[in-house]
Amino acid sequence: MEGRKAARGTALITGASRGIGAAIAQALAAEGWDVVAVCRDPDRISRAQRSDGVRYLGLDLSKKQGVDSLVQTVKTVDLLVNNIGASPIGPAEEAPIEKVRELFELNFFAAVRLTQAYLPAMRKRGQGAVIFIGSMRSEAPTPFSSLYSASKAALRSFSECLRMEVREYGITVSIVAPFYIRTTLPQERQLAARSPYAAAMRRVKESRDRMIAAAAEPQAVAKTVLKILSARRPRAFYTAGRAAGLQAFLARHLPRRIVEANMARRFRLHGPKEEHTL
Repeated sequence: MEGRKAARGTALITGASRGIGAAIAQALAAEGWDVVAVCRDPDRISRAQRSDGVRYLGLDLSKKQGVDSLVQTVKTVDLLVNNIGASPIGPAEEAPIEKVRELFELNFFAAVRLTQAYLPAMRKRGQGAVIFIGSMRSEAPTPFSSLYSASKAALRSFSECLRMEVREYGITVSIVAPFYIRTTLPQERQLAARSPYAAAMRRVKESRDRMIAAAAEPQAVAKTVLKILSARRPRAFYTAGRAAGLQAFLARHLPRRIVEANMARRFRLHGPKEEHTL
């Protein structure tokens, strides 16, 4: 690839068919990494969307068999970027428990399994990097995203504890929490028929969609990943997106009642009584 930098090792990125994952794959390939991009169906990625220096693998990482197949195919990596995830929207009260398990399998357990699989070789070599793509929703309450937020909060806690365990072996661990990024990640609606939450959920989704439409491009997250890799001592927690740093600071330091009130206002959570239709 013309202008490509010297090889930096093998980078494995999950959920890399579009959006944030695709942007990270492209950025790493341009920096000289040998990139393996994992997604469910690489055949759906057009030639124009593919990046030079990126090898695409089609696997379903929500299933243990998919993770096992990946580890057998790609034996060792120098950089693991756990990006894969789904983002349903719906009332916590009405979420089918099997959907909750599926979400955690994809958003949390897939990352844990892959991290466990690739850490031993990193530890033996005395070097390596693991980066998790989290979400600012782990930092502030977001109505009708309770399960997604919980899965990302679990990922945040896991990454911070893991970071302390592997530091002495030369392995760095960081998590990036994007605020709002303009992506095409579909949001599955999980809502019961004639749900009493329908009107409020509609307002929340409309607000969310407007904020995403005006948000930063996925390359903002890719730039943060490159920043982590170039840092002498990477931090545990990074943000990405417009005003993300300020949002993270406020979410952590303002009284929770103020954070909650601000989020309710932003998402127009409390509105006039409406018909229970979506």
